[in-house]
Amino acid sequence: MVKLRWDESMSAAGNARLRLPALARAYFSSGRKLVEAPARPALLHRFRLDTKALRYTLELFGPCYGPGLDRRLSVLRRIQSFLGAINDYSTTMEMLAGGRAQGGPELVRARELLAARARRKILEFRRYANRLFHDQAEERRWVLYLSRPRQC
Repeated sequence: MVKLRWDESMSAAGNARLRLPALARAYFSSGRKLVEAPARPALLHRFRLDTKALRYTLELFGPCYGPGLDRRLSVLRRIQSFLGAINDYSTTMEMLAGGRAQGGPELVRARELLAARARRKILEFRRYANRLFHDQAEERRWVLYLSRPRQC
């Protein structure tokens, strides 16, 4: 994720106009790479953190954009929700894997159920993310929107 560099000589709107479109472009680029690569928990978790960082950054600039920003924030929250669930399944499976020596069929069944749920959630995320990140018009809408803040 691109780091946001604040120019103290500019207003909040000026910084938003200058910096946020580049953040959106970088985010969409990372999203495309993520959905094209094999699903790896560490990469999904890293993208979840990038999504959270972008969402928080956009929320800080909320007064510069108004209600149109809410739709974009909703998209980011949905991505966070998918990736949060995937991370929860992955973390729980790792915890249960530590108990391999103990436990019987119930533990094996629990791991199988978690793995199946994780696969389903990854498929849901990929369907959603593929549509979003491969839609060049959507990326242009984000960039254009973020390049036009009002005074704040």
